[in-house]
Amino acid sequence: MLTVIIYRLLLMLKGTRTVQILIGFLFVSLSFYAAEYFQIKGVTWVLTNLFNSLVVVIIVLFQSDFRNALAQVGTQKFFRDYSFRKSLYFIEELYKTCEHFSKNGTGALVVLEQDMGLGAYSTNATEINAKFSPQLLVAIFNTHAPLHDGAVIIDGSQQIAYAGCILPLSANINLAEKYGTRHRAALGLSEESDAIVLIVSEETGVISMAVNGKMYEENENFSVKKKLNELLNKS
Repeated sequence: MLTVIIYRLLLMLKGTRTVQILIGFLFVSLSFYAAEYFQIKGVTWVLTNLFNSLVVVIIVLFQSDFRNALAQVGTQKFFRDYSFRKSLYFIEELYKTCEHFSKNGTGALVVLEQDMGLGAYSTNATEINAKFSPQLLVAIFNTHAPLHDGAVIIDGSQQIAYAGCILPLSANINLAEKYGTRHRAALGLSEESDAIVLIVSEETGVISMAVNGKMYEENENFSVKKKLNELLNKS
């Protein structure tokens, strides 16, 4: 049970700024023990003072990340499998909504959270926490709505968790020039996480998907809906 809890905590923290800080903290700790072992007193003194400061800094700056993860311990969400497996209805409704956006010239950016937590990308977003529905998604991406320019994050329980999310832009120089900011943001997130990102181009109406640092575009040789089914129902 303890192993499961630790594993889930790590998954939730993965993809947040806390992970990078913890890695740095671990590096400082290892350096400290190495300095002690080889009796390098000057380095030991410096690292001791740095270590004491880091503990306080980490607790103060990243308390929200730890609190959010710990708040889910013991809940159904914490122990469930983070996926949309067998939810064919959800996939169908989501894709139909993307088709609606495509036909009406509405741009959209929809993120499907997988095992990796996406808390770091919701810092300045608006918390929604409402069950997914096509109507709600259409309302969010309405061109007159205040959140339509950002991304929507849908978690594994099919809840629209956040809207108006700002995603990291990919620096991939090989990305085709026809792709705009939405596509570069989708690709950027897929490079940093295991999330699946759906994009609807406001200009062309083309539906695309970014996953694992790759961009896929709906055409006669590729079905975004089929690929989405494969990814969400893989064994």
